[in-house]
Amino acid sequence: MSVNDENVGLGRRGCLGLFLAGLLFVVLVFVGLIYIMTRPQDGEVEAAEREAIEACWKSADATERSFTVESCQEMEKQFLRKFGHQP
Repeated sequence: MSVNDENVGLGRRGCLGLFLAGLLFVVLVFVGLIYIMTRPQDGEVEAAEREAIEACWKSADATERSFTVESCQEMEKQFLRKFGHQP
């Protein structure tokens, strides 16, 4: 076995380590996102979303566009799914 053969082996192990480190980083990012999305929401978040829905309906009444109305309805559906009751 020559010196060049040993250097090739070290390069492969280095690539494998880099790949595993990158994979670990991606997994940690996904775990963090899942935690953030599934944690319980507090009263401040609920109140802020309720106010956003009210503002949406006020702008929908002012513009009378169907897209705005559909957006407000979608916001209400998301609120219901998230908090379990109507805003």
